[in-house]
Amino acid sequence: MEQYQGKKILVVGLGLQGGGVGIAKFFSELGAKVTVTDKKTEKELASSLEALKDYSITFRLGGHNMNDFLEADMIFKGPSVLWSAPEVVAAEKKGIPIEMELSFFSENFPGRIIGVTGTRGKSTITRLLFDLLKQSGFPVLLGGGLPGISTINYLKTLGKDDWIVMEISSWALSGFHRKKISPHIAVFSNIYPDHLNYYKTMDDYLYDKKAVFMYQNENDFLIVNKSLLNIVSTSKSKIFPFDRYGFPSKLIYLKGDHNLENAAAALQVAKILNIDEKKSIDFISSYKGLPYRQEIIGRKEDIIFVNDTTSTTPIATIKAIDSFKDKKTVLILGGNSKNLPYEGLLAELNKVEKIVLLAGSFTNQIIDDLRASMSDKISLRIYDDLEEAVKEAYRIAREINSTCILFSPAATSFAMFNNEFHRGEEFNKIAKKIIKL
Repeated sequence: MEQYQGKKILVVGLGLQGGGVGIAKFFSELGAKVTVTDKKTEKELASSLEALKDYSITFRLGGHNMNDFLEADMIFKGPSVLWSAPEVVAAEKKGIPIEMELSFFSENFPGRIIGVTGTRGKSTITRLLFDLLKQSGFPVLLGGGLPGISTINYLKTLGKDDWIVMEISSWALSGFHRKKISPHIAVFSNIYPDHLNYYKTMDDYLYDKKAVFMYQNENDFLIVNKSLLNIVSTSKSKIFPFDRYGFPSKLIYLKGDHNLENAAAALQVAKILNIDEKKSIDFISSYKGLPYRQEIIGRKEDIIFVNDTTSTTPIATIKAIDSFKDKKTVLILGGNSKNLPYEGLLAELNKVEKIVLLAGSFTNQIIDDLRASMSDKISLRIYDDLEEAVKEAYRIAREINSTCILFSPAATSFAMFNNEFHRGEEFNKIAKKIIKL
């Protein structure tokens, strides 16, 4: 990595989840001249800037400067930065390499990669596989798009005998297309409409996802949902289909058919790696899942508080409602839109008792339909304060003898929060305060 000493590295999109910070640290420690540019302001990026305060880095915040792009030796593009952004296009025309963290890592990592993608379930499968491999004695690390992880920094220490399990988003997979690489073991959990505020069409979204398997060869493995077999028919790798019936046991903590699919996918990987089948099934059966994904935070007067803040799409909230269909549910719903179809969600809302609405462009999209078809279910107010919304949900729950307050917004958090994890943290604080009263 000595070739980067003194080179001008531009990081486009510092962000708040650790990826941009990790890239900036990595190249700064290699002796590169690092510049970070982000459209967000210094105030919005305060936590990330604090993590870089001891590094000699130039910051351009609140917008981009074209000269930074044209004078760079290499550019690292953040996942949500468009390839069609004028500055990126201009740099490419000049022949400046445009990299993304996970594809750069994958090209330079000498060990073996398990890459997990899909619209739903990829975080759960990724973490489940990491924990399973770790307890089975594999030299394994956790990487990819999970918050707080800097995958690129593993390049300093990992060798050819190491494994890494990575969650890979469609955005990150666009970088794999450009390098024509895929993970050694790929898991493709499912596909539903998502990110249509970023992609022009579902076909564009699906094309990026396909990079997880398109460049595999006959020595690689693809674990794929049976519903996607027609999509992966061109794959050269060994294909292992799964569905929810492929896991031969009950799940103690994880709820819903979608988690049985996640479990079946993980079990297929365990079989490929020759991990003891009975031990794998026992481990997966008792797995508790991840924070912010249908996570039960606590109970008050027989009412459970469920944090499902990572449900930023209508399909995710449909699955959450289905997971708690045995309970009388007050749903906290709303936020900003991803321009996704929501008709299926409107039909599913008949299964909940009451709905408390949060402010945002998605809420604005559906409010007329809600008022026309279920005015008796929805809150009179649209809340722009999460604490007030949760307190109202609790008041309603007590009034109607509800057994579940489900925070599953079906929309992004950006109307009120930095991201869905920030939103989830705030919900937990509020719920715990109510539980202690």
